[in-house]
Amino acid sequence: MEMLIQDLRYGLRTLWRNPGFTAVACIVLALGIGVNSAIFSVVNGVLLKPLNIKDPDQLVFLSENRTQIKDSNSTVAPANFVAWRERSRLFEGMAAFAGANFNFTGSGLPEQISGASVSANFFSLLPFKPALGRDFSADEDRPGAEPVVILGHNFWQRRFNSDPDILKRKITLSGNEYKIIGVMPKGFDFPTNAELWTPLIISDGTVNGMGGRIFNVMARLKPGVSVAEARAEMSNIAGQLAAENPGFNAGWGVTVTPIHESVVKNVRWTLLVLWAAVGFVLLIACANVANLLLTRASARRREIAIRVAMGASRQRIIRQLLTESVLLALIGGALGLLLALWGVDALIALGPASIPRVQEIGIDRWVLGYTLALSLLTGILFGLVPALQISKPNLNELLKEGIRSSPASFGSDPVRSLLVVAEVALSLVLLICAALMIRSFVNLQNANPGFDPRNVVTMQLNLLEAKYGEDQQVRDFYTEVFERIRRLPGVTHVGATHALPWSGNSSMRYFYAESQPLPAPGREDDYNINYRIVSPDYFGAMGIKVLQGHDFAEGDTAASGAVTVVNEMLARRLWPGENPLGKRIRQYRSGREDVWFKVIGVVGNVRHYWLGDITQPEIYFSYKQVPFLQSTTIERHRRFMQIVIRTNSDPLSVVEGVRREVAGVDAELPLYNIKTMEERLGFSLVGPRFNMTLMGIFAVVALILAAIGLYGVMSYAVLQRTHEIGIRMALGASRADVLRFILRQGMTLVLVGVAVGLVVASLLTRLLSPLLYEVSPTDPYIFIGISLLLTGVALFACYIPARRATRVEPLDALRYE
Repeated sequence: MEMLIQDLRYGLRTLWRNPGFTAVACIVLALGIGVNSAIFSVVNGVLLKPLNIKDPDQLVFLSENRTQIKDSNSTVAPANFVAWRERSRLFEGMAAFAGANFNFTGSGLPEQISGASVSANFFSLLPFKPALGRDFSADEDRPGAEPVVILGHNFWQRRFNSDPDILKRKITLSGNEYKIIGVMPKGFDFPTNAELWTPLIISDGTVNGMGGRIFNVMARLKPGVSVAEARAEMSNIAGQLAAENPGFNAGWGVTVTPIHESVVKNVRWTLLVLWAAVGFVLLIACANVANLLLTRASARRREIAIRVAMGASRQRIIRQLLTESVLLALIGGALGLLLALWGVDALIALGPASIPRVQEIGIDRWVLGYTLALSLLTGILFGLVPALQISKPNLNELLKEGIRSSPASFGSDPVRSLLVVAEVALSLVLLICAALMIRSFVNLQNANPGFDPRNVVTMQLNLLEAKYGEDQQVRDFYTEVFERIRRLPGVTHVGATHALPWSGNSSMRYFYAESQPLPAPGREDDYNINYRIVSPDYFGAMGIKVLQGHDFAEGDTAASGAVTVVNEMLARRLWPGENPLGKRIRQYRSGREDVWFKVIGVVGNVRHYWLGDITQPEIYFSYKQVPFLQSTTIERHRRFMQIVIRTNSDPLSVVEGVRREVAGVDAELPLYNIKTMEERLGFSLVGPRFNMTLMGIFAVVALILAAIGLYGVMSYAVLQRTHEIGIRMALGASRADVLRFILRQGMTLVLVGVAVGLVVASLLTRLLSPLLYEVSPTDPYIFIGISLLLTGVALFACYIPARRATRVEPLDALRYE
């Protein structure tokens, strides 16, 4: 221990006596370790930390899937959920839940509240208990039970001022009175952003009628039961249900997904790619500092030789040098941790709102431990090679007075040359990755969404079924509201849809054209088409081009002939080379004869999910003709319509007027989810912009580190070879000869590094494919352009010390010692 303390003291004194070297090395290490710690804090919070629930490994999500289609997970049919719950033997419990929106009225301004309807055992399955009151009892999710509700903590604070007597009150939600039985603890908002919870009532009619696939399902495994065993059991149950009801369940299986995997699956790959990228930055920093240590070691050769001559063993010298490098790394790590504290906040601010578990991201003991371990490993990594090289000096040469120990040719030092090549290669890989992300982002920005998002504002309404249960009531409401909105100053178009682009809402059903045969058993998915319920003038409000025919008219009602509008892709699929106008299409449901819809128009393709989405076949129906579709699910769609308003000025300027006009028709209807289409466009770009920005920052840091490292090594090489340069010039070498000589040595290593980097990049960039849009991961223009950029920067870094070498005066150089 005493010897270690001596080494630490000596190491600190050595670093203190060389403030310039110490400052540069610490800054380089702080950058490398800091960005690694910042990214690790995100990876740790999102991917590595166990969920804050009891035995999270036992909690799984269950979903249905089409067995013949990869990644076709779907929500669950109520009847199948009931069957799963009754037949499974490997789960402690199983609960269903579904997102729901409620109109909160009767206490101030009406407000739309995001909530969920859940099985009675939902909270006990997690398990979470209310902070106030109780959770649902076993009989409260059955038909006929008294309506009860559990409030979220934020909702309780915001609308009820944290009333401690809240359990004595009732509230009105969507026209129904609910008794408040509990308040959940702060921070609990599962499923996403829920502010209240009501029991999920599953009636006999819902089960017997099968219905759509509308439930989310989670379950808790019994102790000792593996996910693989649960998958086998659920697969067997799915087979039984398919045999019992082939018309509804044939071709459907069950997916069992651990809850943690389900939560993080959409961001896992992105975070791992970014983590790997900052690993490259750290390696470049290590190579840089190792080169600095090698450079500094040359100046310490006489010191080391004297210590060896006085009896110090090689192991003792290596330990001392490693102690110094670890001290250097720990100082850099401490500075890097300060950088990470700022970096974590910046990452959260830059990152998309879709990052899960964002509240768990931060600097905790695991991040501190990671930073410490990374600092120690880094210190050993960049310190070991210089220590091994310098710890075995040639005493005869170094101790001879007057012998110049000028190093051999810069390129002849294999270790230093290898480090320069590694820095250049790693920098090139990061630069190419960043360029690919930038190109992908630019392509996304320039992608045509299929509509004009300028001067468009959107908002949502939730019509109560109790008040607007009849077709005529729905039509009368929207007719009056649209007419009122059209009269507002600046409004040019008004429309509505149940599934707005980029809203996350989508609907699909089976449709087939008159010219098509009925789908073969098990091939129904070939006929699965996205459908949209819209109002007349929706296409005008969205700026979607009508390519053929015309838009829906106000007179297209349930009393007139059934009509439809299709997008260009569907028209080409169903009627290639033909005029689609006048063609007929209808919904396919086994054993039923649905109404034929006549095609009256063809509109442009719309990217519905995000800008990088592949356009899909789509069919549009007028909300006034929903009865023709004979579906309770579709009937509900038009009571949850998103209004689209196009203006000739700032679209947000009409919001208050719209709110006033809606209240004039129904004062209990809140407007919510108010956003411009340009805002929605911006949201769709947040994730790609985040990836591009971080990769770009890492690449720039890598480029700067590589340039600084190359400049430093070349400068030292020139300094050490001043005597040799003087001799060359005294023997007749011109300044141009010296310049070429120095540049050739430096650029040879750079070009080798570029060649190695190109090979590595061609292999690694393929891993970026899921993050790229309309750009090849091996795009030759990017590979060539970035290679030229890096070569140019490296040439400049070599040119400055090379030019300095040409200014050496031969007479002074010959006196150089």
